[in-house]
Amino acid sequence: MNPLAAELWSLPYAPVPRSGAVWLEAAAPTLLVVHALLAIALLGATTHDAILVIGFLRGRFGRARLERLYVRIQLVAYLATFLVGSVIYPAYRIYVRAAVFDRWAPWASNLFDVKENFAALGLAVTIAYAWLRGRFEPARDAAWGPLYAVLGLTVAALVWFQVVAGLVLVAERGL
Repeated sequence: MNPLAAELWSLPYAPVPRSGAVWLEAAAPTLLVVHALLAIALLGATTHDAILVIGFLRGRFGRARLERLYVRIQLVAYLATFLVGSVIYPAYRIYVRAAVFDRWAPWASNLFDVKENFAALGLAVTIAYAWLRGRFEPARDAAWGPLYAVLGLTVAALVWFQVVAGLVLVAERGL
């Protein structure tokens, strides 16, 4: 391999100099791990909830209290994951996106844009879903079951996409 090609090949993985000017910059790698752990909790609650919601559509209401608990965990985990992601966003934006992805992996920048938009959409849907769950009793309100299921499965799809996209992005270049 010629020297120029070798240099270009290694650039995206070279350390990016840190300025210290970004808020919580030094804590960003640790907060990224916290963000990932919260996302795992969110994924677990969302997946378990989706399985129970599918059961509601089939007339299985025996675990309605457990499903309500999953929705509460889902809401808290989503809010916490979103908050920590928002805190580390400035460091990501400067040291990963601008310095590496925009130049060397535009597909990763685009993937993060989609992930970011889905996160905002998912937050709104999760809040609406939790609000509806506070008023919805599956056995009593069967007419609302399909809408409830659509919201729950939409949250699950959005969360799964965000987690997989986040793993792909961190595998390409983490903080």
